[in-house]
Amino acid sequence: MNLSSIRYGRNIIKVEFKKLKKYDGYFETKKHLLVIDKTIKGNKLFNTIIHEIFHIIMYFEKINFKFEEPIAIAVGNGFTKIFKQNPKLFKQLYKLI
Repeated sequence: MNLSSIRYGRNIIKVEFKKLKKYDGYFETKKHLLVIDKTIKGNKLFNTIIHEIFHIIMYFEKINFKFEEPIAIAVGNGFTKIFKQNPKLFKQLYKLI
């Protein structure tokens, strides 16, 4: 995947793809760095990126709560299911922005 950064408002989050052992991805808040396992592909990669974007949004919007990880998992899984099962939806949403 050719993705070197993600913009969120005025913030730029650098994206790196590395071989990871323990996680599919993680967001280093202090470094504004998103690291994704370079071995994952397809649905799993989509899910991981959506999951990590959720963490990015929570961080920059200063929303802190105790059980963020289970919600991030549900958000990643949910969007993956919705967009996989409704490919026209993704295209139509993109046209709106």
